[in-house]
Amino acid sequence: MTDCATHRMRFERDRSRPRRGSRLRQGRITSDGGLLWLAKMDEELGLCEAISESVPEWRNRRGRHSLASLVRQRVFQIACGYEDQNDSNSLREDPLLKVVCGSLPESGTNLASQPTFSRLENAADWRCCHRIAQAIFELYLRERAEDGAAPKRVLLDFDATADPTHGDQEGSY
Repeated sequence: MTDCATHRMRFERDRSRPRRGSRLRQGRITSDGGLLWLAKMDEELGLCEAISESVPEWRNRRGRHSLASLVRQRVFQIACGYEDQNDSNSLREDPLLKVVCGSLPESGTNLASQPTFSRLENAADWRCCHRIAQAIFELYLRERAEDGAAPKRVLLDFDATADPTHGDQEGSY
C-alpha cells in the first residue's frame, strides 16, 4: 500500500532485551455485555416470567429446560439481535447468556438449541399469543401505576407495512 494517508512510524526498542511473545489465552468470551442490564431489568419487571406463564407446556415429559428458561433465552437472544432460531445453536454455549438464563458459564448445562425453539414457538396458538399480550399489557399498567401516571387511554399503532414472502410460506399472512 503506497497510497497510505498516515505517515510511517518507527518504534525503537532496546536491543539488549530479548523479544518475547506469548499466546493470548482468554477463554470463552461474549460480545453482549448489555445482557447483564437486560437481565436485571427483567428480574425487576418479571416480563419473561409473565410470558412463560402464558406459554403452554407442549412436552409430554419433563424437559431439560424450564419454560421460564426457554422464554428468557429466546427473549434475550432477540433483544441482542439474534432473531433467527438457528442462532441458538451457537449461542447455547455463550457464557454470559448462560449466566443470565440461570446456568453456570463453564460447568453449567448448555442452553436450548434450535429444534427446541421450533417446538416452543409452534406450540403457541392464538390463545397463547393473546395471553402473552395481556400479560405484557398488565405489566405496563402496573409499572405506570407505580409511577402515579396510569394512563386513561392507551393507543396501539400497528404498522401495516406489507412484508412479502417468497413461496407462500406458512405463517406469512
